[in-house]
Amino acid sequence: MNIPWFCFFINIFVLTEGLAEPIKCSEAESDLTKYINWQMEIYNAGRNSPSPQKCQDMLKERPAFFAFVKANSVSFTGHDILKFDDVRTNIGNHYNASTGYFTAPKLGLYEISCLLFGFGTSAVTFQIHKNSQIFGYGYTTGREWNSNTVSLLMELKKGDNVYVKHRHPNRKETVQGTQHSYFSGRLLQ
Repeated sequence: MNIPWFCFFINIFVLTEGLAEPIKCSEAESDLTKYINWQMEIYNAGRNSPSPQKCQDMLKERPAFFAFVKANSVSFTGHDILKFDDVRTNIGNHYNASTGYFTAPKLGLYEISCLLFGFGTSAVTFQIHKNSQIFGYGYTTGREWNSNTVSLLMELKKGDNVYVKHRHPNRKETVQGTQHSYFSGRLLQ
């Protein structure tokens, strides 16, 4: 079954169930219905297609960011917070490249990921913080050009900050940049 027919059947199901009795949808189900309706509008070859403003509004409901370390290499020492300053995606502008902080715009379940690549034979020890508390650890061994990816699911409240911080204050380590090391996040529900 192709996608347009699948969406058609989902919409018919949602509408008929809605006429039979009131549905108490969760936010995720409501978002899925909005998305399916939006896809159907696009499929209708522009007829009833969403306006650019409607597309922007829909994107703002789903904050997301993705940023690389821009420089070729960055020294990481003390209690440094790593700034991922080559921002490629920042829906809602909730990631701040000058501070390295992502600030949750609303309550929800977020997927946060970080990949750090050690420069040459540099080990890299890091931790991902939620506000001032450590939420997860990462470590690349001191072998040639090694990396470590940490992916987390975090329940965040509006205003919570997430960032990547150096773990060992007495070590100086070097992170490979130029599209090798990144920090990203997105609202799941």
